[in-house]
Amino acid sequence: MMTLIFFGILAVAIILGVPIGFALAITGLLYLMIDGAPSLGIVAQRMVSGIDSFTLLALPFFILAGDLMAYGTTQRLMNLANAFLGQIRGGLAVSAVAASAFFGAISGSGVATSAAVGSLMEPEMVKKGYSKGFTASLLAGTGALGIVIPPSLSMVVYGVAAETSIGDLFLAGFIPGLLTCLFLAVYSIYRATKDNIPRERPMSLKEKGSAIKNGILPLLMPVIIMGGVMSGIFTPTESAVVAVVYAFILARFVYKELDMKKLVQVVIKSAKSSAVLLFIIAASTPFGWVMSVEQIPQTITKWMFSITSNDIIMMLLILFLILLLGTFMETITIIIIITPILLPVVQQMGMDLIHFGVIMMVGLAIGGATPPLAVNLFVTTRIIGIKQEDTFPEIIYICLVMTAALVVIAFVPGLSLWLPSLFK
Repeated sequence: MMTLIFFGILAVAIILGVPIGFALAITGLLYLMIDGAPSLGIVAQRMVSGIDSFTLLALPFFILAGDLMAYGTTQRLMNLANAFLGQIRGGLAVSAVAASAFFGAISGSGVATSAAVGSLMEPEMVKKGYSKGFTASLLAGTGALGIVIPPSLSMVVYGVAAETSIGDLFLAGFIPGLLTCLFLAVYSIYRATKDNIPRERPMSLKEKGSAIKNGILPLLMPVIIMGGVMSGIFTPTESAVVAVVYAFILARFVYKELDMKKLVQVVIKSAKSSAVLLFIIAASTPFGWVMSVEQIPQTITKWMFSITSNDIIMMLLILFLILLLGTFMETITIIIIITPILLPVVQQMGMDLIHFGVIMMVGLAIGGATPPLAVNLFVTTRIIGIKQEDTFPEIIYICLVMTAALVVIAFVPGLSLWLPSLFK
């Protein structure tokens, strides 16, 4: 009964349009009042302790690094992708997929990737004959993979919530992220062939050489981050600071597209985004504490295993839950709420928490492109000047392709765990 009251308060707050950070805090507070807690000060104490973490310092720095890389990096990454992929049938769409993977490996944000790549690639794709619905849908799907391909803000949040290695999560996301991109690239080639989209003009060796030269420095960002973390030179948190310094040097001194006025605007924008995210995490701490005290995760675990004891069916139920929530809720919110609920379930199934983290990231990436919430789709449709409903049925096809990749990733753990195992 108390469990229903707990989630009922949260559901009512969300339906009323209360910002998710306040909804989480209010849920914990009201529940403790109903339960007759002797002191409500525990809510404030838990909120403070929830963000008193060295690991969480990575969030504002990765956000700032992603914003800085928008100056001079995006166009160079797309030129590099187009130099090698543009000449095949559907090459421009495949280049968009590759550029999103490159930028996702730099920004750590799905929305930032969709906005940066979409603003440059979408007009060009439409001009070459791709439909607006397909273009917006493809860029929303590939952009959402920014939370899968490391470094990833969402992986940092999951790593803190699940108390698991963020460095291992970063490594684990590479192959699944690239595999999903491969699925989307193959589908893009199929659609271009079906719609008779013409091939791009072949680039000369000089043009390819120029694209490689201009794209090397941005591509060094993930190499520096992952190399430093895996070699032990710096921690995942410290790597975020390195990313900011490197991004600033490129934008300010190498490409010279960032002046001091723009820098102030970038810092303010990043600070606002960081404050919202950290407040949500702080508010989730008393929420999670109440769930732990009331043994809500254990109750849900028993209920799920009462439905079935078959691991395959249980995995399909978990995938369905993640995909369903992803269509209605924001990514960070889902991670914060369902991680403590599902961890006992996946642990009882014997699943590695790193593998589960990657599954959750890919599932939530699909959610980021699936209406009605579809934050990434909202960004790409705004850029191209259409409504979300104009993307049907294209967005359904893109989500089905990504879901097929998710199923493969879920049932082949080695795709996620092979790279982390090499560094053990």
